[in-house]
Amino acid sequence: MACAAIRTMGVRHVEELRAFQHARAFKCEVYALMRASPDANSDFKYRSQLFESAASAEMNIAEGWRRFGAGEIAQFLRFSRASLEEAEHRLRDGVDRGYFTMEACAPAFDQARKCGAATMAL
Repeated sequence: MACAAIRTMGVRHVEELRAFQHARAFKCEVYALMRASPDANSDFKYRSQLFESAASAEMNIAEGWRRFGAGEIAQFLRFSRASLEEAEHRLRDGVDRGYFTMEACAPAFDQARKCGAATMAL
């Protein structure tokens, strides 16, 4: 489906988009992981970078939603995908650092996968 057609399909608010819902769920999973890991939470640079990339996936979908041209919308969806990819890699880095286990990260990775698929479907 073309990005410009989204609003003509009855989607009136960005919160109705599956991509946005999964991006938000991913961000919340990341926040929960950080709350559960004192070591990760005390690594201020790591925490800041992970929070920024996780939140950016959601925020770029929202910002793109308010754009009017299909090219602009698509650009922000690409930004969202890139931020999502960055956040996933930062989570894996957190596993490498011993902050998290892959099992603990599984729900976040699942939301990231769903977000990526939903974004590509737009």
